[in-house]
Amino acid sequence: MGDQRVRHTLNAIVRMSLCAAGFVMSIYGSVQLNALKSPSFRELLHESAFWVAAIGGLMTAIAFEAMRRAQVPAPAAQPGESTAPIVSTKPVEPAPSEPEKDERPVENGDKLSLVEVVGLAAGGVIGSGWLLAVPTLHESLGEAALLGWAAGGVLMLTIAVVMVEFGLISQRTGGLLFHPHDAFGPLVVIILAASLWISYAINPAAQAAAAVNGLAEVVPALAGEGGLTRVGSTLAVLVTAAIIAFVLLPRRLVLRTNAALTLLKIAIPVIFVVCLALAVPAPLAGPGPAAGPTSTGVLSALITSGVIYAYIGFQAPLDVTGEVRGGRREVAKRVRWAVYGTVVGSFLLYSALQLVYAEHMAGSGAEHGTSYARLTDTATLAGAPLDWLVVLVRLAAIIAPIGSGIVFTYALSREVYALSAERYVPSGLHEPRASRLPGRTSDSFWLILLVNLVLALVVLVAVGGDWQTLAVLNTIPILILYAVTCVVLAVRSELLGTGLQQLLPFAAYAAFVVIALVVNESAWDRVWKGVAVIAWGSLVLLVLPWLHHLRIPGLGWYDAKNHGARLFSRDPANRPFLVLALYLVALTLLSAVRHRIDDDSVWSVWSLRALVMIVASGAFVLLVGAGRRYLRLTRLTSTRP
Repeated sequence: MGDQRVRHTLNAIVRMSLCAAGFVMSIYGSVQLNALKSPSFRELLHESAFWVAAIGGLMTAIAFEAMRRAQVPAPAAQPGESTAPIVSTKPVEPAPSEPEKDERPVENGDKLSLVEVVGLAAGGVIGSGWLLAVPTLHESLGEAALLGWAAGGVLMLTIAVVMVEFGLISQRTGGLLFHPHDAFGPLVVIILAASLWISYAINPAAQAAAAVNGLAEVVPALAGEGGLTRVGSTLAVLVTAAIIAFVLLPRRLVLRTNAALTLLKIAIPVIFVVCLALAVPAPLAGPGPAAGPTSTGVLSALITSGVIYAYIGFQAPLDVTGEVRGGRREVAKRVRWAVYGTVVGSFLLYSALQLVYAEHMAGSGAEHGTSYARLTDTATLAGAPLDWLVVLVRLAAIIAPIGSGIVFTYALSREVYALSAERYVPSGLHEPRASRLPGRTSDSFWLILLVNLVLALVVLVAVGGDWQTLAVLNTIPILILYAVTCVVLAVRSELLGTGLQQLLPFAAYAAFVVIALVVNESAWDRVWKGVAVIAWGSLVLLVLPWLHHLRIPGLGWYDAKNHGARLFSRDPANRPFLVLALYLVALTLLSAVRHRIDDDSVWSVWSLRALVMIVASGAFVLLVGAGRRYLRLTRLTSTRP
């Protein structure tokens, strides 16, 4: 039986890999053929890109047919077997006067422990950010780099408090999207679903590119001055596929492996910091420390240098709150420990890394942007060289990104499952299917992960494996998701308790405005790319159900609800959607203005900042008003006889 399961698992992985490889080949060949100017059929036959696209399409068709034939009615789940996350269609509001109880159907022993919850939070944060952001931030801000980590840490902690405290009101999987659904309706969720899906799906590709960059220090043929080579890009594709395939293993094995990887990812940089803090650096070489930046440089560096990217991921436990072990109080305690501890701990770790990096980089004679391994060349500890640290650093450069990619892949599969259950995407993504994977007799996640794999590989090929571009496409959408979550808290403020919870709406407003300032201070090419992928994803989620409604051939499988039809009616969900869409357009235009300003005087900079704060404040007020109006109208409608 064990050999049969392994064989079936390998067959499933081969089919998925064949489909993904064929899809990427088709995309690559089509892009290459588009560069040709009206070629004849004879000329096409002599073009290698034509055959790459043709073979890729054939591979995709064969793989899809093989997967279709493999689908048979799923057997009944065995007693105690967990096949899906808990999805609740209605928020569970706390009732202080009633005894605490847990009505979720999954056995408590199958839920996430504190170690596993911390593994999701810390494992999502400690990835490739600390490896690549610390050198880049030092190059941008010099000796004032700690200001960047402090600014990013305060912003992330404020957002974390808002998201955690409100998220615990409704302990359910998919809460990052269904809290906005309760407050604004389905149209706003379309924008947020596109933001989350694209951001989370890109993350494994970004982490794979970072892991290959780390391996390139040992195998130089993998990367060059322009980024990853063809061999490196191919390896990044394989690593991305491996990260996503790993999540197909039994759920408990994935979570425990991630917890072990997280412990290793934390231990290595801590050992590195302690050794370099105690080590004696080489004599100072060069002109000395760089001058401190202006506040403009600090805000701009938060995204450009990867500071925000290094912090995101703490929200992973909020994606799966309904799967955490214990009653309401125990769940709240575990989630708070995991999220708050991760944000504060990552700030301390990143700051310590920045300090030892700045101290030893000058003595090493290395240039800006050098790797950590170079810092150990000239440093000594008790008279002994620190060459052995190079092995740890290079190991972390490979393990840390891969571990973070696993966390985002796991969390995204749960969010997409919840979206499918609510028919924002095809219902087939959450229907149990026969599975030959070990420990999963009935499973729907393999299809979700296949879709995510294709999306990640398409983006990876499109950007040529460039880590900074992938990091930006990962950061801007998730910041928009954070911002809207802050507004949701203000809309549903009646659910908050007394005492300090009454201050949360003010923290939500402050975080919303600061996010707008951070986006505006970022480089223009990063802002428009991030907003463009949100717009593209939202358009796809709106248009495909409409085409299915028109019975366009080939789209019979896309049975998502046609929420786009609401735009042509007086639906109360229209107003918050239009306010959010116009706000994103305004934020993009203000970023373009910031890019066009030639005068870098204090007056010009602060005038634009004031305008951004006014626009963000107005958008916050309008969104809160639109959300409360939506709640009022929908409650009236739902209570009519």
